[in-house]
Order: sequence, then C-alpha cells, then structure tokens
Amino acid sequence: MTAWRACRSWSHGMKAAEFLGPGRIGISECDVPEPRPGWVRVNVSAVGICGTDLHLLGGFMGSEGLRPGHEIAGIIDATGDGVEIAHGVKVAVEPITACGACFHCGTGHPNRCPDNRIFGVTTRGGMADYVTVPATCLHLLPDDLDDNVAALSEPMAVCVRAVRSGGVGVGDRVAVLGAGTIGLLSILVARSAGAGEVFATARYPRQAELAKALGAARVYASADHMLDDLGDQLIDVVIETVGGRAETLTEAVGVARAGATIVMVGVFEDSPSIPGLGFMAKELTLRGSNCYAHDGRVGDFRLATELVDRHRDLLPDLISHRFALDQVAEAFAAAADKSAGAIKVQVIPGV
Repeated sequence: MTAWRACRSWSHGMKAAEFLGPGRIGISECDVPEPRPGWVRVNVSAVGICGTDLHLLGGFMGSEGLRPGHEIAGIIDATGDGVEIAHGVKVAVEPITACGACFHCGTGHPNRCPDNRIFGVTTRGGMADYVTVPATCLHLLPDDLDDNVAALSEPMAVCVRAVRSGGVGVGDRVAVLGAGTIGLLSILVARSAGAGEVFATARYPRQAELAKALGAARVYASADHMLDDLGDQLIDVVIETVGGRAETLTEAVGVARAGATIVMVGVFEDSPSIPGLGFMAKELTLRGSNCYAHDGRVGDFRLATELVDRHRDLLPDLISHRFALDQVAEAFAAAADKSAGAIKVQVIPGV
C-alpha cells in the first residue's frame, strides 16, 4: 500500500476532503503541497472523525471551504529546509500551532494562545492524501504500530489533558459521563493514572462493552442509575465528555462528592445549565479541558503516544468503521449514527 501511494505523488496531484456548506462534504483535487522551511509533508495513513468534525459539518465556525482532519497519523514523505527527520518515519501530528511568544505559550499552553491554529478546525487539515505541518508538531511512533491505532493519538491526548486537569490520583473514584471515543479513552487514561474505580455512563450496548474492556468497574445507562447505585459513596473526579445539548453538568453535580472536581471536555452548543445551589453547597470545582498542553514533565500529546503504544492491543476495537477518502460523505454519516455502533470512524486515504 505504501509503495502504491508514494507513486501517486509523481503526478503532483492529490485528493482532499472539503466542507461544501452546512451538511455537505465532498472531495476536491489539488496539487500535492511542498513543505516550506521547517515543515514536513506527511503521507496520511489514517485520519479520524470526531464530534468537532460533525459540528463543523453542520456549519459551526463558518467551516465552508475548510479541509477537515485533526486526528492524523502518517509517514514522513518530504522535508523542508532545516528539517533533519528521515523519510519513511511513522508519526502522529499534534495539530496545534501557536505564536510562541505570548504568556500562554511561555507556560506551555499553546491551547490557550489567542493566535493558535488547529489543523482541520481553523486551518487546512489532514483529511487528504498528504498534509504539510511544522516539524515541531510531529511525534515519532514505532514502525510496527498499526496505522489506525496510531491515529488515536490525538483523542488520547485530549483524555490525558482531561485526567490531568482533574488531578486524578491513586485510589480516586472517577466518573466518566459519555462513552464515545473520548469517554472510553478517558476510562483508560484514568486507570493508567491510578484511579481506584472508574464508573461510566453509556447509551449504547457496544459502548458499554468497550467501557468495561477498558477498565470501567461499572457502566450505567444513565447518571441517575449511577447515583442510585453509588448511594453515599460519591465521586472524586467527574469527567464530562458529551457536550452538545446534554444536561450532563447537572448530572455531574449530582454524582460528585463535596469538594470534588468536574472536568468539562465536551463541546456544548449553548450555555449549559448547572444547579447553582448544589454546586455551591458541595464546594465543587469546575474545570474546562481544551485540547492538550506541554505544562508537565512529559507533554500531554507525548504521554498519549506512549499510552497508545502501551495499550495497542486494546485499542483496535474502538475503530468501528473505516472508509476510503472517496467515501468521506458516507464516513461522516456513519460517525453521526451512534445507534449503528459507531465509535471511532476513520478515513483511510490511498485505498
């Protein structure tokens, strides 16, 4: 497969996905990009579709004309001047670029930089045969790591950030609300951080099966069922992963013990409601968790790639659907239909 795809670059043309307007996505043909100094070209092996992509498909942030794709794994295909990375190396792409000069960048938080850009969200992404990115965005991966599993590095990094933001430690009782890809990987990361028990809510049977396989002690159909079962043994850290129009912040307040932390990872479409009296009386802390940062001894994304490698045998089951690039409309339709068993839907260029 790799050799066939490499031959395609000789024609200097490639295919790329593009949002055509609210609810519409298609394929465009364009030139293969050349990497500028300090950048590399990645021959994309796999790129995932997440909830943010579905919001963008709906017209969120004026996405018409945008090329999606921020969950990117691939092979170094070409390098610009000043880059000393061998061709053929397998990589995951950390898709944030930032100014590098502001207070937030100086403290290791490019995710907070007011001038940051995210490939596939605010600038041209990797749902294409090739993408060019700064060499500083690359994380090298083992050659024998499955391409599809490698593309889970980005969502894993989101979960590393969430678990770190919540301060999950040894013995903590953690609740994860929602069992999409972010919820499922949050279970795995929380367990890796030393959580004593992780409880989860899952809407669909397949989500519940995977939640248990990834380390959840108990899985519930709703937060109400969780609360009934927990009794007075409430939760130290709640990780909310649903967003949208859900009432999950209200649910989080219900299952949280006094003094607990609630981490908001899900992207809400409107201003979510929260029960003020319960929040105040329990003296809760609500923390947002946005993408990933470099404020620890090991950056969130780098730790995520280590977890992907360490748990490579557990992760393939999360990838429920794979589509060729020409099938991008079908891929987005599948990703939007959780009732059909979609967990992580990926687009595989070059097949």
